[in-house]
Amino acid sequence: MKKIVSFFAIVVLFSACEQDIQTNTPGFQAKRNDVQWRANNASVAVDATGGMTITAYSSSETVVLKTNATNVGTYLLGTQNANNFASCTSNAAGFPDFYDTSVVEGPAYLLSNLLTPGTGYTTSAAAQTSGGSGSGLRLALTTLSGAVTKVTVVSRGLGYVSGDVVTIQGGNNNATVRIENVQQSNGEITIEDISEGLFTGTFKLNATNADGEVITFSEGHFYKIPLGQ
Repeated sequence: MKKIVSFFAIVVLFSACEQDIQTNTPGFQAKRNDVQWRANNASVAVDATGGMTITAYSSSETVVLKTNATNVGTYLLGTQNANNFASCTSNAAGFPDFYDTSVVEGPAYLLSNLLTPGTGYTTSAAAQTSGGSGSGLRLALTTLSGAVTKVTVVSRGLGYVSGDVVTIQGGNNNATVRIENVQQSNGEITIEDISEGLFTGTFKLNATNADGEVITFSEGHFYKIPLGQ
């Protein structure tokens, strides 16, 4: 009985959060380091190349989300494509700080699809890798007829940067995969709908400052954000 009550409580809470942002138009909110955060104001700008920039303000912080296009879809952060970018400028308690999703060294986070599947491989629970800027990345492999068909990160390693290409050890040592971003600089912006100049979507990200400290925004939503006002 307690489990049923708990389940319905979670459903009601989730529905309330969805209704909350939709009744505050425009709405921009997320969990900032697991604490609910909401912007007082937000607007969209579209540049000459078709890129989108959402700027959202609270009393002490400014969050910027930038994509290289305004097509409905998902845009990855922390990659070599600097046109997909997020930042947070904070001035809480009079101490200015700046976090962004620029390219930094760190443990590998998201991997691309396989660049080359290679030959002679067998399924492995923790294959080693070589190459790139870092070391220690280990991958679980799924194979078919000697070719690698799927990789899953087992150990993220250290010292990698976005764009690193690593070789998977084993087989004929010719399967490769690219590191898209790293643990402290990553995320995604998803544009779900654009109607009558109003932008709706979701976001999540990890961004880092000059001291290597990380700020996290999770469960982010932007709802019917208008073009510059």
